[in-house]
Amino acid sequence: MPDLGQELDARLKAAILAKDQPLLNLVRMLKTKMMERRTAKGFSGEINDALWIEVIGAYVKSLEKGVSEFEKSNSPAAREQIASLRWEIEACQQWLPRKADEATTRGWIDEAIVGLGGKEKAKVGAVMGAVMKAHKDDVDAGLVKKLVEQALAP
Repeated sequence: MPDLGQELDARLKAAILAKDQPLLNLVRMLKTKMMERRTAKGFSGEINDALWIEVIGAYVKSLEKGVSEFEKSNSPAAREQIASLRWEIEACQQWLPRKADEATTRGWIDEAIVGLGGKEKAKVGAVMGAVMKAHKDDVDAGLVKKLVEQALAP
């Protein structure tokens, strides 16, 4: 099974041949982000799938921030930009590990609440911490926060 770097190289070549400009731009951007990471002061690790996932995840977060900023404007140009950013976010998902769905996350939150002694509004941080510690790579932190607040609401 090829590593993510090799897969991205193959996707880049395929995008060039297919003249798929959006995918070509996305893969080039991801490779640029990796190069920036690799050449950053203090980098001493190896380039592996875990690092690729970290770089792609950080890029997706920046895209999501961009979407939220553009949503504040209601202009046609902003809507077009939002569509483009959402396409990139969706395209990046193929290289990222799948996160747990809302039902699974809610189950882990319920387990954490029981483990911490019941529903108290003051335990939001403790419940979030317990879920994130146990399932960090499997959950979306924003979803955890939203569900914990809902679960502990009076």
